[in-house]
Amino acid sequence: TRGATFTPSTTWPESYAVAEVKFFRHVARQAPHNSFHLKCLQVCARILVGTGFSTYALKTVVMHLLTQIPLSNWRPRDFPSRLGDIMKYLRSCLEEKRLDHFFFGNEGVPEEVILPLDFQTAKPLNLIHHLTQDPDAHAEALREFDELQDRLIRLLFYG
Repeated sequence: TRGATFTPSTTWPESYAVAEVKFFRHVARQAPHNSFHLKCLQVCARILVGTGFSTYALKTVVMHLLTQIPLSNWRPRDFPSRLGDIMKYLRSCLEEKRLDHFFFGNEGVPEEVILPLDFQTAKPLNLIHHLTQDPDAHAEALREFDELQDRLIRLLFYG
């Protein structure tokens, strides 16, 4: 509202979006100049269209992998391998019915990304918990994953 007063120290730093921006800035500073991590994210987001998968879940997968795979391995020549890693990680999450939120309880978050204390001390939060409760939703997610893999292969080979 017009009369609202925002205190940057209490409003913005506690937002996931701000934490994500800080994370991706950190990655950009640490990664080689020709890093393809954002291109991997864009390609995967493109194949999600029309599926039940959210771009947020995919971004979460990529963020986890950016802390697990050395940034020097996100160059153009590694592009197919990283896309494969993203798909393997997502498949594993679906099989386990678990995709942990990137910021809650994640010790892999770089120190430069200052998080509110409740993010740091929280237990991991499962973003796909609903799959543990609904076998039909889990089966559908696995079917859609197979379609994602097919889409990715067609995109890579045929454009």
